[in-house]
Amino acid sequence: MPAERAVAMVRPGSTLGVGGAGGVQEPDLLIETLARRFRETGEPGRLTEFHAIRCGEIDGRGTSLFGAEGFVSRMYGGSFWPAGTPALVRQIHENRMAAWNFSIGVMYGLLEAAAAGRPGLLTEVGLDTFVDPLQSGGALNEAAAREPAVERVTVGGRPMLFYRTVPIDVAFIRGTTADPCGNVTMEEEPANCGALALAQAAKANGGRVIVQVKRLAPRGALDPHLVRVPGILVDAVVLSPGQRQTTHVEFDPTLVGAARLPLEAVPIPPMSADKVILRRALLEARPGETLAIGFGAPGFIPAIAVEEGVFDRVTFSVEHGVIGGINGYACGGRTFPCAHNPEAIIDAADQLRFFAGGGLDRAFLGVGEVDGQGNVNVSRFGDRIPGAGGFIDMTQGTRDVVFCIRLGDRGRRKFVPRVEQVTFSGPRALREGQNILYITEKAVFRLRPEGLVLTEIREGLDPRRDVLDLIGAEVRVASDLIPMPDICFRDAPMGLADLWTTEEKEKT
Repeated sequence: MPAERAVAMVRPGSTLGVGGAGGVQEPDLLIETLARRFRETGEPGRLTEFHAIRCGEIDGRGTSLFGAEGFVSRMYGGSFWPAGTPALVRQIHENRMAAWNFSIGVMYGLLEAAAAGRPGLLTEVGLDTFVDPLQSGGALNEAAAREPAVERVTVGGRPMLFYRTVPIDVAFIRGTTADPCGNVTMEEEPANCGALALAQAAKANGGRVIVQVKRLAPRGALDPHLVRVPGILVDAVVLSPGQRQTTHVEFDPTLVGAARLPLEAVPIPPMSADKVILRRALLEARPGETLAIGFGAPGFIPAIAVEEGVFDRVTFSVEHGVIGGINGYACGGRTFPCAHNPEAIIDAADQLRFFAGGGLDRAFLGVGEVDGQGNVNVSRFGDRIPGAGGFIDMTQGTRDVVFCIRLGDRGRRKFVPRVEQVTFSGPRALREGQNILYITEKAVFRLRPEGLVLTEIREGLDPRRDVLDLIGAEVRVASDLIPMPDICFRDAPMGLADLWTTEEKEKT
């Protein structure tokens, strides 16, 4: 079906659900065609737009196209825009669009609730963060605050959050191949970001499902085991022969297991402050662990593991459903939600459920700002609204969390008296018995009952002069302060493989 005819199914005032994540699975032709229709005709306006995580890596693509005035009146998102203030974000600030930010795990959970005809999602995810009604209830502006979308309730004596279902009228999703029956496979997609749940949610509401694909196949030609969205859910298939695998890559077979990337091809990061942080972070891991890496600098930890010869002794994962492999950042790419040499690509909704349920051994995450109570903000900074992404799901569901923070000359911007928004609650982590570490290139802090405590410092630095006087948060110094491991600072590899082997021998 031509894209113009397909997007005409989106009526003024309807709720549009959009799949994808960053530069992967972006239904770009559908979004661009709909945006062009709005520019030319003024329809369909006043939409409610729902996305588990924003799609498009460049301003002028993906979610950012919904920033035209009058196009969207309400938006629910797991993330918004990572840098700058495109028109979309300005619409939110000016209260021209009511907007809510929930974690992407919750967003997928809401789609599952809608698909099953349930009134909402009941979960502990988001308690004591900005999503909690005791703070802002996930509302990003006054327009959203007038329409509460989440309640704090008590179930069995425990506080929980109840998120109300958002019915979907039309779903935009993307796959690789479709047959005449509408069955969709995703063999070239480097991540699978909730397409099935989104399609089911739309159909449960009597809505329409439009899928964008790269190619068509004859009836009966698709392996049924590879069909991710069955044709019984699909109303229209739009062909986009020029569909790229990611925003910046036409097709890389190593992102979907069709070829292998030699480990020797992984670029080793040069010595820098970031490398010191990532080395010290990796020292926390143990052989056999399942590790999650978050957006930003932690995406390069797999490259450190390759350099140390321990890459095959742990399993890395990201919240977008990719298990194993080397994150795209670590290989010099510009797209995060994918990996070279993945061991498995499951649905992101399933991955986030695994994370929230405590399936990870350890998570490595970046930080926007942190305060003396150990609270962390990654979701809002003045005019910028990156959003929570999978941060809340990972940090609340994982016992051992390592935050990676480069100080540089930004100590007072990174360590602040009070974070602007609580995406991770330090006091809650203490109550739940979590082990929380904050690593910088100069020092290491741990979260203890008294708050942030400086426990390690680089050899030769003075705690007061070189750390405490350069940050804006109140931090205590441990009575048993020790030096950071010197192996983090040398030009040669740390020798982590030998350290792990020695530890294993000592255990036996």
